[in-house]
Amino acid sequence: MSRWYRFLYRVGFTPWEQDSDSVGGQLDELLTREESDRDAPYGAALDLGCGTGRWSVELAKRGWDVVGVDVVPKAIRAARQRAQETGVHIDFVEADVAELRAAGIAPGFSFFLDVECFNHLGDSQRAAVGREVNAVASPSATMLLLAWTRARRGPLPPGASADDLTTAFRGWQIVEEAPYEGDLPKPLQSVAPRWYRLARA
Repeated sequence: MSRWYRFLYRVGFTPWEQDSDSVGGQLDELLTREESDRDAPYGAALDLGCGTGRWSVELAKRGWDVVGVDVVPKAIRAARQRAQETGVHIDFVEADVAELRAAGIAPGFSFFLDVECFNHLGDSQRAAVGREVNAVASPSATMLLLAWTRARRGPLPPGASADDLTTAFRGWQIVEEAPYEGDLPKPLQSVAPRWYRLARA
C-alpha cells in the first residue's frame, strides 16, 4: 500500500486531498463536540495517515499538541511546509501507522484522528495499528475515524465496518456514529462513508 501511495503522490493524483471543504465542515462540528468535555489546551493528538497535514494544522490551530504520521515522504514534506506557512508547531513523522513505537512515537495521546487511513489497510495492518494505538493512547483516549462501508469494489479500498473497528482497536467501543454529509462524485456514492467516535472502555 505504501508504494501505491508514494506513486500517487509522485504523479499528483490525490483525490482524498481534494474533498477538504466537505470533510472540514462536518469535522469542525465533530471536533467542537469533542472539545466540549475538555479544557484548553486540549492535550496530545495523533493524526494517523496525516497526508499533507490539512487536518493536523486544523487541530493545532484549535489548541491541540499535534503529531502527524504518514508513510509517504512527499506528503510529509508538504505537511511540514503547510505548518510552517500557517505558523503552527506540529511534529510530522515519516512512518508507518502500524509501527508507531518503532518511529519513536511516545505514549500519552488523548485523541486520535483518522480520516480514511484505516479504510485503506489490510486486516493484518489494521490489527497492528490497533496494537500500536493502544500502546501510545492514554487511558481515557478518544478517536474520530472516517471510513467507507465495507464492500467489494475492485481496485478501490475495501472499506471498514463497525466490527472491523472494534476488532482492531481492542478495549475500545464505538460511542457515536454519523453518516458523512459531503457531496461525493457519482462513482463513489456507493461507498457511504461514516464517521465513528470511539472511546477506550
